[in-house]
Amino acid sequence: MRSVEREAAEWAVRMRGTPSEADREAFEQWYAKPGNAEAFAMSEDDVAVARTASRARIDAKARTERRSTGGFRWAVATIAAVGIALGFAWHMARQSDTPQIAAGPMLPGQLRLADGSTVTLMDGAWAEPQFSETERRIRLHGGRARFDVAHDSARPFIVVAGISETKALGTVFEVDARSNAPKVKLVRGSVEVRLGGTAKTVRLVPGESAEVSESGPRLIPAMTSPLPTAEPTTMLAADGLPLGAVIEAANKVNSRPIRLADPALTSLPVTGRFDVTNGARLARKLAAALGLQATDGSDAITLSKK
Repeated sequence: MRSVEREAAEWAVRMRGTPSEADREAFEQWYAKPGNAEAFAMSEDDVAVARTASRARIDAKARTERRSTGGFRWAVATIAAVGIALGFAWHMARQSDTPQIAAGPMLPGQLRLADGSTVTLMDGAWAEPQFSETERRIRLHGGRARFDVAHDSARPFIVVAGISETKALGTVFEVDARSNAPKVKLVRGSVEVRLGGTAKTVRLVPGESAEVSESGPRLIPAMTSPLPTAEPTTMLAADGLPLGAVIEAANKVNSRPIRLADPALTSLPVTGRFDVTNGARLARKLAAALGLQATDGSDAITLSKK
């Protein structure tokens, strides 16, 4: 295993944990060196893949890779397994076509679900999607999360957090599952908050919050709402997301847009975590990961084939 690959694997795991300010500064210096961006992109993808597997699958894959390659992928799988043992709550989904999404104690991460909805996980939250033909159900474990739900009248969107159930069709709301009495705040649209297994419900309008205890849900006075009104994170976590969608998200928050020289590049699948607020850095990272060339112009940054 070459030193740059070993360093990339270590950084991929460290930056998915709880990096300090010193870690971030050291990472920026290391990342700027020639060849490191491409190595990091490869390591980050391997760690992401490893964390979608159970411990048994990781061990089996590690043994296979050790025999066939003798190096890099075996090391990455081993590091990922150690990361899981240290506390990352990553599990297999209950249905094969709805892979689980999760976040450990790291920076807030935004994830896109198969139906187009997005989930912003905060404070160590992790979530378990259980989609079917009749409903879109998500189990939230710990932490806080913001849900931006894609409208689908045929399949209601239900978030289960502890003893609470929150039902929505197309809306934006937050769920705080850090206590035994989960709290829900509605940002936009309409939701119904229920004590699980009962008919006790309250319907919220934008700006209202509810708390769910064993006695049922109750409205929380606006002045004492315990949920902060944080803006959605600018971190994007992509799992096979089209390159065009990643660029679209970045162009919404950057004055100098990223362009594609060839429209055919729009469909390239992208996997990894990206800060979309820094267009220049994002373009370099995408170029390194996809084998493209980033050209820095006065009015735009252009990605093209090499």
